[in-house]
Amino acid sequence: MSHVDIGVFAVGWMLGWVLLWRGRELPSAGRDHVPRSPIAVVIPARDEASALARLVPALHRQLGTDDQLVVVDDHSTDDTASVARQLGAAVIAAPELLPGWLGKPNACWAGARTTSAATLLFVDADVTPAPDLLDRVAEALAEHPESIVSVQPWHRTVAMTEQASMLCNVAALMGSGAFTVAGDRLASRVAFGPVLAIRRDVYEQVGGHAAVRSMHTEDIGLARAVGATALFSGRPDTTFRMYPQGFRQLFEGWTRSIATGANATRWWLTIATAGWITAIAGGWLSAGWPTSHPVESAAVYALCAGQVWILGRRAGSIHPLTALLYPIAIAVVAVIVVRSVLILVLGRDVTWKGRRVAARSS
Repeated sequence: MSHVDIGVFAVGWMLGWVLLWRGRELPSAGRDHVPRSPIAVVIPARDEASALARLVPALHRQLGTDDQLVVVDDHSTDDTASVARQLGAAVIAAPELLPGWLGKPNACWAGARTTSAATLLFVDADVTPAPDLLDRVAEALAEHPESIVSVQPWHRTVAMTEQASMLCNVAALMGSGAFTVAGDRLASRVAFGPVLAIRRDVYEQVGGHAAVRSMHTEDIGLARAVGATALFSGRPDTTFRMYPQGFRQLFEGWTRSIATGANATRWWLTIATAGWITAIAGGWLSAGWPTSHPVESAAVYALCAGQVWILGRRAGSIHPLTALLYPIAIAVVAVIVVRSVLILVLGRDVTWKGRRVAARSS
């Protein structure tokens, strides 16, 4: 392995630490002992009966006297509406999709318009919230009143197939720019859709979800419209489970996100993230694996696997085998990226939850 190879690998490897230096937890709740303003919790739900059975009771335990909780049934084919009602949530049916509207923005817009609280909190059905999430989000929004407060939940995996998402989650945190060594000095241009809070007056001023009606990544659209975000990581107590139905759901979900959201990331963050992935993908190979320089190759491989393990823990419940066999996870990322690029170049549709929409609509 030449000195040039070592230098290139070292730079790429160090980018991983620079881009995902630390997580950022929501502030503690009620530090000034001032009652928070009422919150309207809106849950857009399409075929989410099983997920709501976990989410709604967890949120109910946090509701204040003047808080509101509404589940918007987005034309589900399962028992989403009845389950939500049985759990005590107010339920409304999402309006029929008009031309130019996508499902989630339509459901979120309907939920926002049927509530009245001063703070809006949109929560995806697959989220498992911290026991004091509402209070802590309110605290963060009080510190950043003109911003979107957004949380990327910690990825809780169950099946080994779900581990294939781990590097995608790491890359998403890196691409946000919110967790770098620069800290709060680097303003972010994105938001995370699973947990997103905004003051109602700010929401209405930018047009709400009606302004991002055609976007798959409506969270990023709102972030652009508002112009300021405060991003947090959910670890250790706000989690979600992504794509439990296997590889097909995983590929469709990440293809949708990458194909429609990559252009919102700063170009240099995209290049830096790609540089890190390239470094850990190829560093051990350039060391002469497996015969020329086996000791060097093993050392570089160990450095990469160790880094994937540490950074993976900041994003989710990474399994030791995922870190040890990280080239497989990189191959998954590569396939998703190539698939996303082809969809954009060829103008193909993106499929998600039974709906097909042009990727370029965002």
